[in-house]
Amino acid sequence: MINVQGLSVSFNDHAVLKNISIDFEEGLVHGIVGLNGAGKTTLFNVLAKMLKPDSGDIKQNGTALGIKHTAYLETANFFFSRITGNEYLKIFKQTNTEFNLAALQEYFKLPLDELIENYSTGMKKKLALLAVLKQGKPIFILDEPFNGLDLETNKVLEIIIVSLKQKQKTVFVSSHIIDPLLTTCDKIHLLENGCFVKTYFKIDFSKIEEDLFGKLKTEATEVISKAV
Repeated sequence: MINVQGLSVSFNDHAVLKNISIDFEEGLVHGIVGLNGAGKTTLFNVLAKMLKPDSGDIKQNGTALGIKHTAYLETANFFFSRITGNEYLKIFKQTNTEFNLAALQEYFKLPLDELIENYSTGMKKKLALLAVLKQGKPIFILDEPFNGLDLETNKVLEIIIVSLKQKQKTVFVSSHIIDPLLTTCDKIHLLENGCFVKTYFKIDFSKIEEDLFGKLKTEATEVISKAV
């Protein structure tokens, strides 16, 4: 069990995460959804030990969660521009004994001998994902992994997420694109204004979009109908 207890984070006196306490069952795919500014990326930064919270802690089976436990795909990864894709991948130690670059390249089709500065946004996302998959960590944190990818690669990524779960990995994934979460996640947690307000099981997934966007749709429909 991954236990989050009393987690709070503020920036310039603005509370982003507000005394969050929640338990995440290991070996499952957990979706994190919420509107912009809800605190999803901040939560992931804390989980990945890239950000120290103001208060609270995160434990895995009673032991403090460490950086050695997590592999993190950020929304926008940092790349040195004057290196090739192959050189970038060599930065990351391969601890996943089953990682097969040649097999994944059948679908990713990256020009690994070219400089990263010539890569598109989608190509950079694929490269960062390969680096994450090289790492045999028990926890994978994927922040908006579907952004910038073509439809075919999005489907491949869904298969990868399911495969990670089958290998007993715990996966956290956030996305503004709801459909991939419906097919890959075991539970989806709604983050709203820095607090978890609801957890959905598969039987309740059909309610997520209405809970997320229902109020927005009603208000926007009324305003836009008078504006166009």
